[in-house]
Amino acid sequence: MSQEKSKGIYARINPVVFWGSAILCVLLYAPMLIYGSDLQPYVAVVLKAITYNMDWLWLLFTLGCVIFSFWLAFGRYGNVKLGGTDDKPEFSDFSWLSMMFTGGVGAGLVYWSMAEPLYYLKFPPYWNEAFSGQASQFAIAYGMFHWGLSAWSIFVPGAIAFAYMLYVRKKPYFSPSYACRGVLGDRVDGWLGRAIDIFVVLGLVGGLGTTLGTVIPMMSAVAAGYLGIQDTMTVKVVTTLVIAATFTYSAVSGINSGIKKLSELNSWLCMGLLAFVAIVGPTLFLFSFYVDNLGVLITNFFRMSLYTDPITKSGFPQDWTVFYWAWWAAWAMYFGLFVARISKGRTIKNVVINMMVVTSIGCSLFFLVFGGYAVNLQLNLGVALDMTMKDAGAGAMISQLLHTLPLAVIVVPYFLFVMLIFQATTIDTNAYIISSISCKEVKNGQESPQWTRLFWCALLAVIGVAIMVVGGLPVVQLSSVATSVPIIFIIIILSLSLLKWLKEDFGGEDKVQIVDYPEED
Repeated sequence: MSQEKSKGIYARINPVVFWGSAILCVLLYAPMLIYGSDLQPYVAVVLKAITYNMDWLWLLFTLGCVIFSFWLAFGRYGNVKLGGTDDKPEFSDFSWLSMMFTGGVGAGLVYWSMAEPLYYLKFPPYWNEAFSGQASQFAIAYGMFHWGLSAWSIFVPGAIAFAYMLYVRKKPYFSPSYACRGVLGDRVDGWLGRAIDIFVVLGLVGGLGTTLGTVIPMMSAVAAGYLGIQDTMTVKVVTTLVIAATFTYSAVSGINSGIKKLSELNSWLCMGLLAFVAIVGPTLFLFSFYVDNLGVLITNFFRMSLYTDPITKSGFPQDWTVFYWAWWAAWAMYFGLFVARISKGRTIKNVVINMMVVTSIGCSLFFLVFGGYAVNLQLNLGVALDMTMKDAGAGAMISQLLHTLPLAVIVVPYFLFVMLIFQATTIDTNAYIISSISCKEVKNGQESPQWTRLFWCALLAVIGVAIMVVGGLPVVQLSSVATSVPIIFIIIILSLSLLKWLKEDFGGEDKVQIVDYPEED
């Protein structure tokens, strides 16, 4: 079917995937609303059981994704075009990178770029002394590691497999199960395929729960501090509703109208905020500290990638690295589908390099500016940010940090606006992709029904409130860790399926040619 014929027609939902995912989400998160903080001890036990027993699997899996990603980019299939002979990129490089970056990190990057360095100073890895010079060398190095090449490489297998399925083999399916067909064959047409899609949706919701559980309290604390009021649950709920209204509007508007424009706006706003803090802050210290930590990261990359600490059992790699890899894996299917949706006409190498390298540089800039600024306040100026974080939470600490900046009366509301747009650009793309996964097929020019996007936006907002009701970092972490375990195996199947397709289409040819499959009706 041509794009003209299908334009403006909404895809049909897959009832099993849509309602099955929705019901399981309710069953998972409703107890949080009902029992609240009473669940905290149980959450901590489950989180520890998963992260400590499976640490080796997460670390090997992620390092494998790094190796596989670079092989895809620089191996014999790097120049494969994700599209037909006449297909050109749908978006400009700036729009494409803006959607990729803001859709992949969200406001959680800002939160953790300020909070992580303080945790690493106070509870450093490798048995270093708290707040020592040795601890400071890892303060933003570990942040850049957790938001760098390894993290983004987890997204690569899904992104390339989905793009190859959509634009090379021209299969109009947004379901992750169909991309597993190369390995699982016709079994994806039955209960196994539906189970894969449902697990993927649960992983997406779990990853979003982690994001909402950190960003909403941060924004409510900053807003309450600015207004001089107490940061109550009412303030948090109002903050949730404002964010929900923004990302709902964007998700319902679609890719070209809402998501693209918000992503571009957010990129400019973030660059302005980073530039301001870098200029008014201790500029020379920030760059010197960044370069020092970058050297530590490069020198210790493989040590950090495989660090489990099985003898002294400090818990550092399990609480941080394993958590992060699980969080990124929870997002992998959503982000892979989203990148596939916006990457038509580009080569595998182009997509992989920009997904891994350009985005990693973008994330490191936040640690350069916000992370370095927080460390300077803590170590050089004697501002006890760690005590604020311990007593009142990371949101209050970030509010305190922002009020040390010149023109705080202007900077704080600007910061809140940037965070609102940042978070909206992440969740709107998630709701868009979840609703697309819930459809039977999505052909050229089609989108998922608007009511399904509204439904998922509303459910995501409720889940954010549920996680805040329970409270505490463990429940935030468990939201992604527990729901992402099956995603490891789905990503492995996707990688094998992609390899099988590439071998079938190009075999042993020395020069990779464009494969032009007929478009499926």
